[in-house]
Amino acid sequence: MPAKQATLGMQELKQKVNESFFPKGKDSKDHVGLELEIWPFRHTAESPHALVPFFDDQETGLIQLLRKLEGRLEGFRYHQKPDGTNIFYFGDGGNLTFEPGRQLEYSGAPKATLTEAITNLNDTIELLRCHLKSYDIWFFHSGLNPWYTVDEVGLHLTAPRYIHMNNYFKTISHYGPRMMRLSTSLQINLDAGDPDTAQRRWLAANLLAPVFTALFANSPFVDRKPSGAFSYRSLIWQNLDPSRTGIQKGFLTEEYHPCPVEQYLDFALDAHVMRAPNATGELGYWGNFTTFRQWHEEGLHGFFPTEEDWAVHLSTLFPEVRARGFFEIRFLDAQSKVWCAVPGILLAFLLYNAPARERVITLLEPYRVKLRDMLRQAALQGLTDPDLLDLSKRIFQLALTQANGDEAPLAALAERFFEKYTYRGLNPAAELLKLNDGAVFSPEQYRSFEKKQVDRAGDLLQTICEYC
Repeated sequence: MPAKQATLGMQELKQKVNESFFPKGKDSKDHVGLELEIWPFRHTAESPHALVPFFDDQETGLIQLLRKLEGRLEGFRYHQKPDGTNIFYFGDGGNLTFEPGRQLEYSGAPKATLTEAITNLNDTIELLRCHLKSYDIWFFHSGLNPWYTVDEVGLHLTAPRYIHMNNYFKTISHYGPRMMRLSTSLQINLDAGDPDTAQRRWLAANLLAPVFTALFANSPFVDRKPSGAFSYRSLIWQNLDPSRTGIQKGFLTEEYHPCPVEQYLDFALDAHVMRAPNATGELGYWGNFTTFRQWHEEGLHGFFPTEEDWAVHLSTLFPEVRARGFFEIRFLDAQSKVWCAVPGILLAFLLYNAPARERVITLLEPYRVKLRDMLRQAALQGLTDPDLLDLSKRIFQLALTQANGDEAPLAALAERFFEKYTYRGLNPAAELLKLNDGAVFSPEQYRSFEKKQVDRAGDLLQTICEYC
């Protein structure tokens, strides 16, 4: 329940944001976390890509099948929260959750090394794939479901957070339902470091958004037809709600404020509130657009925000790089299983190595005030844009030179991707567009394509996992 009087000061708001960058009790080591969203489909007599329900009468729903791993996988357990949210916990701290369209998301626990994080992601996805394959379920790896519309998929999470989010986004445009019900992404989680390091990592990570969007674009279809973009998922996020998604306004000013905490605080205060009080104090989305700054300073219907309201508001912000106690890097389409490791390899090489990070900033800072336009260009044109292609090649090659002896297997996998795609001016979306002469591909065409991807680079991925 919101407060009847203003009790939350600006210092408390700033402290909460500060903890999003520098959480209390966190060690100073540089960890790596990987999160991957996947579309599970079932091959049936009626359809090669049937949507999989969470539960069904035959006990073959996705959650029911995953529960069969309880007792067989150490530490693996299922929990349903009071609001109906379903989650599976792994013994090492990772978890499985579900998105509103019934997408599956694996969030790996933070690992001390990049190799450990990649091995954990690969082994877990392979374990799930093998288990669900027995029930005719297969995984689709791309940034967007190309075979179904929003209405055909439906909304399958009914916790208040998702109901409010759905109601809020659909009043803005058609992008909100597409994000919630159709999209899948790959997220790379890296530590901020000490305050001085965090300033530079934050700047470099955001500057890299257009380059990585172009490099790894992998969502060229929507509603069973070409979208006109290489990364339609990125376009969705950019247009979803400019007050809370895309490139933050702090990067677009001529005079750049280097403190990420101050920058993020300003961004958060000027984002619209998704859950606000009505005349009786009930929290929800009621059709009005009010910034948190307005609610904090003026109140709404005589109610003022609490610390909990601020925490909830922060959890509904989705910029290209998000502060969550670490840097959640969000500008990536989900990738083919064999290439999922490559974006994380490059980002860790570039952001955890100080000289490389400074070279990234030197190269890309002149483009800072144009980041929003560049990101849109990257989503639409990918590497067909000559400037983006040149920058992408230079950034990629810079990353490859950072590998030390122990990281040679990681660099080898990334180099295989570079040779197959970037060097030739291509990204994964360009290859998907060729599968069926520009029309949306069939599930059979995709599964054959995915197998070829594994044949091309699976040996290098296996070497990384064995090295760990």
